[in-house]
Amino acid sequence: MHISNVELGAWSANMQAIDVRKRWGWLLLGAITLSTIGDEISLITLMFRIADNRTPFAVPTLLVAQLLPGLIATPFIGRLVDARDAGRLLTVTALIDAIVIAWMAWHPDLLTTILGASVLSISFAIGGTASFVLIPVLAARLGMTLPRANAVLEFVRSAGILAGPVIGGALVAWGGVGRALLIDAASFALLAAVVLGSGLRRPVEPKDAEKQTLLSEYVPVLRNRRTTVMIGALILEVYAVSIADVAFVFLITVTLAAGPTAFGLLTACWAGGMMAGATASGTLAMPRPAPIAFVSAVVMGATMLAIGIAALTLTGGIVFIGIAFVFGGAANSLQNVAVRTMLQREGPVGSRGKVAAIYSAGTSAAAMLGYMTGGFFTPHNATSAYVFGGTLGVLSGFVGWLLFRHSRPKDI
Repeated sequence: MHISNVELGAWSANMQAIDVRKRWGWLLLGAITLSTIGDEISLITLMFRIADNRTPFAVPTLLVAQLLPGLIATPFIGRLVDARDAGRLLTVTALIDAIVIAWMAWHPDLLTTILGASVLSISFAIGGTASFVLIPVLAARLGMTLPRANAVLEFVRSAGILAGPVIGGALVAWGGVGRALLIDAASFALLAAVVLGSGLRRPVEPKDAEKQTLLSEYVPVLRNRRTTVMIGALILEVYAVSIADVAFVFLITVTLAAGPTAFGLLTACWAGGMMAGATASGTLAMPRPAPIAFVSAVVMGATMLAIGIAALTLTGGIVFIGIAFVFGGAANSLQNVAVRTMLQREGPVGSRGKVAAIYSAGTSAAAMLGYMTGGFFTPHNATSAYVFGGTLGVLSGFVGWLLFRHSRPKDI
């Protein structure tokens, strides 16, 4: 598959100084796959450890520690990634992940677990932002279009969501939490070695000597209305989905009076739909990714709304929800690929880290707010959560598209 002239033009400045060693590109994707599964392994193993501790509020504290530090540091992370070689940053953060997780494996106390999770929150945020700006570089070296590269990484992420908890649970059952964490640490050490050996780099242009404030560095990015509208619509969509996520377990166990088997199967339906959506998006050229992103938002919202209405009217059961989850998961992947492709294409090369920072901070904050909102609907009003969240999801797609159409291609 050939790269379009538009994409070559966008990457030409960077590619003059970048050369991923032959045959290392696919090895790098394999290492990213393992580390993505490792993310899920670390999540489930730490949850097992905290659950065994039985300290009040331990689980909520862990969840906050995994999200909040990275969210607070996001503006500084965007500046850091734009000012440094993202390839080296990814190597360093992967090594930090490996060291911290190994340290946590040997120190099972609650304080170490919370502190380690806080460090990992920041390290994961840096690594995720660095990966975002490296995707165009890696795509060019592998001879992929940008949408296909994003689709491959989305498939990897979906596979991690599906396989990670299963593998993590099996590892904990086999050798305990400590051994599972050590295996997880090894996956990040491997990622660091592969990134370093591949030669993947993203040199940055020298900055003006004059020191800029943090806010002033983000102003040019925020003035691009197409970028802000796209991220704003995505934030509303994430908020809507997060409300339904909280209500999901109660929809199954209370409203439908089903058991854990149904819960697991339906979770797999969403992850399977995401993998199917990622595969389909890899076949699309996406000359205009924005319409795909907004249509996908409408489809996701519509599936949530349909589930809520069906449960309220008692016209849909587990099979109906499973089918809806497959469509919703596929739309989720299509939206993720389209949004990232649009932001990477339109974001200035020297500010892609800041674009990724705004993207990450907005979606993380929306997820936390959605989780809190979802709590108001549980445990007996799960169907209302799906109706409310689905309505917001549909609106995010329609209103976002209307605003996007009236935004000029470049406002900076």
